[in-house]
Amino acid sequence: MFKKYIAAAIACAFASQAFAQAEGCIELKTTAQVEKEVVNDKGEKSRVLVEAGKVVPGTEVVWTVTANNVCKQPSDGVTINNAVPEHMTLVPNSAIGPGSDITFSVDGKQFAPAGQLTVRENGAPRPARADEFKHIRWQLKASLQPGASAFGRFRAVLN
Repeated sequence: MFKKYIAAAIACAFASQAFAQAEGCIELKTTAQVEKEVVNDKGEKSRVLVEAGKVVPGTEVVWTVTANNVCKQPSDGVTINNAVPEHMTLVPNSAIGPGSDITFSVDGKQFAPAGQLTVRENGAPRPARADEFKHIRWQLKASLQPGASAFGRFRAVLN
């Protein structure tokens, strides 16, 4: 049986873009992680994020895009645009980004809050489902100060 595999190295080639008024001040880093259950010395279980490595279909991957302001002045209007990786499906309600407005797109051009996106089916519009979202956008509400970081995170399942 043919199985698709995805390497964490995809995180390096993952399509992320940052836009800000201060060009060149924002550096992005994308990581791919999976949750792993660990047990401490007292026998207590908890879940931690570890590097994804190779994953098989059905595995949920936690994607984090971190924006760092590497300049000596604040960056205003920072926006991170990110594609949901190919062969993956966005987990509903999993996108987070403290201090940002999050919007989605089915085509990479028109962005809106999740509940406002529509697609056409048999010629009629209907609400878009999370599994149809192909892009996520985080727009920071405040300036990103020198040396500061912000992040956006979402979960996606390998098909």
